[in-house]
Amino acid sequence: MILIINICKEEMHYFEFVKPIEDILVKNEIPFYIKSYTKITKKDLDTCHRIIITGTSLKDNSYVKELSKFNFLKTFNKPVLTICGGMQLLCLVNGCKLVKGKEIGLHHINFNSEYLGVAGDREVYELHNFCIKDDATLKNYFNVYSKTNSKTDIVQAVKHKHFKHYGLLFHPETRNKDMIMNFLGV
Repeated sequence: MILIINICKEEMHYFEFVKPIEDILVKNEIPFYIKSYTKITKKDLDTCHRIIITGTSLKDNSYVKELSKFNFLKTFNKPVLTICGGMQLLCLVNGCKLVKGKEIGLHHINFNSEYLGVAGDREVYELHNFCIKDDATLKNYFNVYSKTNSKTDIVQAVKHKHFKHYGLLFHPETRNKDMIMNFLGV
């Protein structure tokens, strides 16, 4: 069973950030359920096999004020895919810092080695105001697999060094659905 954790505060954002992931799972007949991050229980964490933490809109960052609800990620020993705001949460819980880094639209990034079944150049869809500071703390907990191919050098893809926790700053549900499928083992 896949647990999709919705971090959208506004109900309408579900259709842009959660529904596309739901559609991928329905199409592939993969059992799942969706819960708001404010309602996750220990039972949810114990019974799921994998977690996907969604992204949300540019102005919706209320989840950062409730970081303690994601402390389970520090010791959670099951695969987790985090998208955009989800990646920010994953990194913040592990001591990383957010910095301003706005990217909107299509960008090319390069995967320096195989990551969720892809490597090399990819066109991705970006929609974020913040990114993770590329510093010693990040590198202490995560391997960096991709950065934006631009002057900004924004970290786009990470994997935790000790857990199967993946972070994508871009939105694979929009343009790189195969990465979600690869995470799910389909």
